[in-house]
Amino acid sequence: MSRILAIALTLLAAASAAQADVYRWTDSNGTVQYSDRWRPGSVLVKTDKSRPSTPPPAPAAAGTEPATTGTARANEILSAQQDQRTVQQDVAKVKAEQCKKARDDYDKAIQSRRLFKEGTNGSREYVSDAEADAYRAKLLGLRKELCGS
Repeated sequence: MSRILAIALTLLAAASAAQADVYRWTDSNGTVQYSDRWRPGSVLVKTDKSRPSTPPPAPAAAGTEPATTGTARANEILSAQQDQRTVQQDVAKVKAEQCKKARDDYDKAIQSRRLFKEGTNGSREYVSDAEADAYRAKLLGLRKELCGS
């Protein structure tokens, strides 16, 4: 029984050592990015609870620090799993939005008889059929990349 408890505690300690802070930001293309490093404009999504934000005070005597209980470790792991699910949901939401936009853009380009660019004075400059076909092919490739089909 003590071996099982020792193995379980070792696994819990290893899992908590792999945790890190997670930051979320939106890049110049409007894509939500996640990283373990802070960048200007990023928001802290998940905090590593085992790493304090301020340095801990020096212990008064050896052995006087309170030990973390198994329940506290389990709560930390559950919290980390919940944070991970939240990040995965955010990523899935962003991918779904990008896929929808790519589908809408492609459908709009296919349904349009003629495509145009805005000129320097705001006038419409219609593109050739070859340029329109290349643009539609580019949108189709983007849709396949973002939506998977």
